[in-house]
Amino acid sequence: MQAVKLSRKERELQRHRWEILRVALKMFSESGFHGVTMQDIARESEFSVGILYKFFQSKEDLYGALLLEKIDEMEDALRDTLEGGKEEIESIRSFLEGFIRLVKKNENFFRLYLAEINRTGPSALSSIGVELKEGREREIARLASVFERGIRNKAFRDLDPFLMAAALDGIIGSLIIQYLEQGDRYPLNADTIMEIFFGPILLAQPDCRDKPPDNPDDASSRE
Repeated sequence: MQAVKLSRKERELQRHRWEILRVALKMFSESGFHGVTMQDIARESEFSVGILYKFFQSKEDLYGALLLEKIDEMEDALRDTLEGGKEEIESIRSFLEGFIRLVKKNENFFRLYLAEINRTGPSALSSIGVELKEGREREIARLASVFERGIRNKAFRDLDPFLMAAALDGIIGSLIIQYLEQGDRYPLNADTIMEIFFGPILLAQPDCRDKPPDNPDDASSRE
């Protein structure tokens, strides 16, 4: 299907909207939702407040559009990594590498994203939180389907695939938080996550209880 060609005015409006969202993302990530006003965003983006309201009905509308559009971009970028027909372990490695690239390219967004999906209690932005959580649930479901396939193919131990997916998601989220707070101390890479997570569930790896002692003398001395 041929892409619709936009007029010069439409392209200009798109650029204005993109610039407003870019500035808003930076400001929200630094000061939080309640620490930023539409006037602040207008001043920083060098547009009038009226221009902002031309694109967004309210600060809540702007904030929601920012988060949900980024989530859609993230899902589109990661979907093929888990549905590309590769072997299960390679699919998950591809997913991790893609996720990490997105985090490093969009650090401000992930600060907002993690704050919202971990938000508890009533919130004026509860509908946004619900949509973000639904997006996360879709990601976990796709991961679970890969684990389920790996169990059938005798690549992974026969554990609950949803719990494995949720556990991997939790590890990823925790390491992202550490990276965003102390990047130099906690470098984010796929190899680290693979080593932490996959050792206990790969069938190809022998049970450590069956491993003979490195030094036979040590074993005999304990008898």
